[in-house]
Amino acid sequence: MSVPLLKIGVVLSTMAMITNWMSQTLPSLVGLNTTKITAERAGYPDRSTGVLPANPEESWQVYSSAQDSEGRCVCTVVAPQQSMCSRDARTKQLRQLLEKVQNMTQSIQVLDQRTQRDLQYVEKMEVQLRGLETKFRQVEENHKQNIAKQYKG
Repeated sequence: MSVPLLKIGVVLSTMAMITNWMSQTLPSLVGLNTTKITAERAGYPDRSTGVLPANPEESWQVYSSAQDSEGRCVCTVVAPQQSMCSRDARTKQLRQLLEKVQNMTQSIQVLDQRTQRDLQYVEKMEVQLRGLETKFRQVEENHKQNIAKQYKG
């Protein structure tokens, strides 16, 4: 197996490990495994999120939603509309959750940029290696021709 293919394999396996870690760790990292949103009073379900608001006047917004490679929802961040009281503990918790998700998103984007840059480097090196292989074949062929000429002469 050539060096460029090994490097591509390393990049792809690293991406797979990070994706696996993210799908297992992200919900607990941002507190979704312990956060349970329930309605204390009778309300109506919000069709976009499936969350029951505490009262009919209160509605929910989807701030962010992440999907896995098959399109299933892995993580959805919901919060009351911005007109709700900003001093509310639930709003603060959701704002912190949003910040954590945004930080994680930025980290993933940086990782994606690095991966793209590394992949471009590997592709350029592969082209250069092919060029070197061609030059080595030419030198080897010229060397064989020179040896053949010396034996004839």
